[in-house]
Amino acid sequence: MRITRIETQKKRRDRVSIFADGEYVLGLSKETLLRAALRVGDEISPSRITALTADETLHQARSSALRLLARRPRSERELRDRLKENEFDDDTINRVIAGLTEAGLVNDAEFARMYVRNALTLRPQGEIQLRQKLLLLGVARPLIDEVLREIEILPGVNEEQMALTLARRTLAKSRSGTSPDDQRKRRQRVTAMLARRGYAWTVINRVLKSLDLSTAEDPHEL
Repeated sequence: MRITRIETQKKRRDRVSIFADGEYVLGLSKETLLRAALRVGDEISPSRITALTADETLHQARSSALRLLARRPRSERELRDRLKENEFDDDTINRVIAGLTEAGLVNDAEFARMYVRNALTLRPQGEIQLRQKLLLLGVARPLIDEVLREIEILPGVNEEQMALTLARRTLAKSRSGTSPDDQRKRRQRVTAMLARRGYAWTVINRVLKSLDLSTAEDPHEL
């Protein structure tokens, strides 16, 4: 077969339709067309059409992944899941992920570090909650462990200090009192709030001690 016409599609100006021997044979992005260096008059065999179709699928998958990354950083599993939802095959997805990883655009370690920094800046929370969210985002457990161990050395990040600040804000919104019952309610309020934010009991206990709210009561009873 010989290419007899290449024309820009009316509804997709970034794509072209290729005709061989007067018949439509396939559609390509202009980027794929340029890489293939196709021109009117070139011979195009069935095997070449198959290869071009595969190249176009790869291009579409890569473009889809880049659009997702442009909106926000994503873990490798997130990208894989979204590309599968778009019905790309496993081989194409593997090739796209490999290329993006080589380019430094997919890196679960950096993704997890960025997520932790942003999470701690926008809404202070504890290690337990951070761990759960990273797991849901598809980050591997060993990598999560490694990143969370870095919390104490991240500039400006001190988990206990953040928890103490949150506790003080909570107490500032409540009525003060000195009776044992008032103290118990304050202690319960702080403990419940920090637990919801995902702070471990070791951190909560140190905060309670700092606020003179510590008790021998079992925190799980609160």
